[in-house]
Amino acid sequence: MRFLSLMLICAVTPLSAASLKFDGSSSALGFTGDYGGEPVPGKFKTFSGTVDLDLAKPMATRFSTEIDVASLDTDYSDRDETLRGEEFFDTAKFPKASYVSSGDCTAAGGKLSCPGALTLRGVTKPVALEITPSADGRVIEGKAILDRSQFGVGSGDWADPGTIANVVTITFRLRLS
Repeated sequence: MRFLSLMLICAVTPLSAASLKFDGSSSALGFTGDYGGEPVPGKFKTFSGTVDLDLAKPMATRFSTEIDVASLDTDYSDRDETLRGEEFFDTAKFPKASYVSSGDCTAAGGKLSCPGALTLRGVTKPVALEITPSADGRVIEGKAILDRSQFGVGSGDWADPGTIANVVTITFRLRLS
């Protein structure tokens, strides 16, 4: 239904292609991993980016995002320091992560699926975003699912998927300005 609303807006809105920035004060970027069968949620406090949006061509939507990986927060400082360390994100060596989409979105079930590439720990892999834009196109919510092992996140004793599941869910709510 939201996708249909966006399509209707496209028909009546004269807005052409626009590059909109994430409003950092009211946007959120989170993640949820699994440790020993229990969900471990967290967030990145510092990130920025743009969305190139043409309401007449929503399938061409493009994202460009930069994440300050050291800004991660799981609400437990000891765990956060471990995650910032060499065996996980190695923020001293890889302080930033980035995501860039290709602009070749597809529609299904009222959502857009936007393929792109995530660069994390110096490794770039394809990751698709599933997004739902608000009716006015100024808020985009979505998620992505990735395999942490593809990026080398969690090495040594932490590599065992029986201890920490490889699947990580990324969630976001972006207010655009």
